[in-house]
Amino acid sequence: MSTTRAPDPARRNPQVTAAILEAALAMAREDGLARVSIEGIAARAGVGKRTIYRWWPSKGAVVLDAWAQRLEERLHRRLEATQTDDFEADLKLMVKDAWIDTIGDTRGVLASIVAEAQHDPDLAAEFRKRLISPASALVAERIRRAQADGQVAADIDPYRAIELIYAQLYYRLLIVPGPHDEAYVNDVAELAMRGLRP
Repeated sequence: MSTTRAPDPARRNPQVTAAILEAALAMAREDGLARVSIEGIAARAGVGKRTIYRWWPSKGAVVLDAWAQRLEERLHRRLEATQTDDFEADLKLMVKDAWIDTIGDTRGVLASIVAEAQHDPDLAAEFRKRLISPASALVAERIRRAQADGQVAADIDPYRAIELIYAQLYYRLLIVPGPHDEAYVNDVAELAMRGLRP
């Protein structure tokens, strides 16, 4: 009896993979995820649809992979660098680095992925696994250090603190449009700190 195995990512052709991911991200940035199609990605990358479907189950998965690869290394490196003795200063830097410097001009792609994830459970799970969970773990660890230093109330759940901080950003991204500049992200951090201090 034969079994079906998932394709081994190590066997992907790096040049073909790069072309597919570049095409997917470019299309999502230009027109939003709703207007992206596997056919369009394939045409732009110069590959067949079957090549894409071999490695990704949906257009959302391709775009998420492209977007995540662009962000993961930079975002985690920046989060790990915020290790001074001043938690509020570190928080401002974390939010600025994530929301302005790293995500920056791909915030529209993020909004599209969040929207698509509302009716694609697999995409939602992959989004949490690839980006939300690892980034949250790093921020939570920094909050725990701030609690040990007496800069954040000891009885606050670090993950609830993360919701307090980052929900402001997602609300502006998805619900009420407004500037995403340094003044705004500093205000986000300062407002959160009012509820986090001992």
